[in-house]
Amino acid sequence: MTSQLVSTNRRLRINQYQRGQRVGKGKHGEVYLCHDDNIRQEVAVKVVRRSNPRDKIKLLRKSHQQQAWPPPLSSTEQSIRKEIAIMKRCRHPHHVRLLEVIDDPHQEKIYLAMEYLSGGPVQWTNKEQQPILTVFQTRRIIRDVISGLEYLHHQGIIHRDIKPANLLWTEDRSVIKIIDFGVSHLDPKLDRRKRQEKDLPEVLALFPESDLLKRTGTPSFLAPEVVWVPDYATDFTPTTSSDTLTPGALPHNVPTTDKSRIPTTRPPITPAIDLWSLGVTFYCLLFGRTPFNVPESAHDNIHHSEYMLYHQICIQDWEADETMGADKLTTGGRHPPDRNSEGYVIISLLNGLLHKDPRDRMKLAEFKCHPWTLQDIADPDKWLRNTAFEPPETQRSRWTRTVKQVFRGLIPCSK
Repeated sequence: MTSQLVSTNRRLRINQYQRGQRVGKGKHGEVYLCHDDNIRQEVAVKVVRRSNPRDKIKLLRKSHQQQAWPPPLSSTEQSIRKEIAIMKRCRHPHHVRLLEVIDDPHQEKIYLAMEYLSGGPVQWTNKEQQPILTVFQTRRIIRDVISGLEYLHHQGIIHRDIKPANLLWTEDRSVIKIIDFGVSHLDPKLDRRKRQEKDLPEVLALFPESDLLKRTGTPSFLAPEVVWVPDYATDFTPTTSSDTLTPGALPHNVPTTDKSRIPTTRPPITPAIDLWSLGVTFYCLLFGRTPFNVPESAHDNIHHSEYMLYHQICIQDWEADETMGADKLTTGGRHPPDRNSEGYVIISLLNGLLHKDPRDRMKLAEFKCHPWTLQDIADPDKWLRNTAFEPPETQRSRWTRTVKQVFRGLIPCSK
């Protein structure tokens, strides 16, 4: 659709959208709260430029591209096209909905009109890094995210940036929706719908398989296979100095995870990276902090800080407080002794999600069908049927297999 930029009382109008205050800012653009005169509702409009100074520098360096026609997309515009392609496929109660794309080739900007989620992002910690959500509230949030992720994976889409900041509430704070598909990846081999689309070849050209090897996303939420380093599975000797880090050394005296859980070669990048990020998010909501953190003294050097963080993600075990949630339910620590306690169940779920090897990581259907996840639902079987992309019987069998693995020690709670 052609955009018509009109100045009215020092405020901007884009077609039927009357622009208001800025409500967000991302890597490629800004998000404004706008009023849609057609439907008389507030919407969020993301304004993005087709290119940035870095794109122009790259184009100048590649002189052979000056003769190409049509001219290649800038990296910024390609990212925008990818985000639009993903959002057009997302029609689910737990995804932010794309309403319209205003794209005039003669304009420098592209406008994405989306539903406005006035409930804001999930708030999960205070200044003292203590959790502010109860375990009950955490379960509600995680359940919505599971449902939204299942829909994405069913269509062959990997989100790649699941974190609390990308989970927004609706106005009545009854539903969580996943936002920000700027780094998401579409893989036709993972699409279970098996449907052919006319523009599929053009869309897939935006998603080369090599993109999955890039360390894209939020560092603290990246999976081990994404931040893989050559000495990933070698012996690591803890160091007492937080100011230095050499290859083969941990940033501080912390226990390494069971070496049997660490793959010896780099595993492939699959939708399992979203399960890791979901596990980190789950941990954040329960304990008010991320499971892997570098000392403050390392923050002066961003490259050094990331190097330390990635090593922790790859080989370090995580710790658990004696209590979880704002209601301070007992966990039993990292190794809960009472197998009948809720703390044991939750630590077991975290173990499954934060497994270093994605091939042994808990599957999304298994997490969805777990009794802890289904708790507080009046009719779990009906909910499974209404939200399933595979028969509920299959989902149930997945969960049964997972429970047997936990109690047989294949997915250990205390290792």
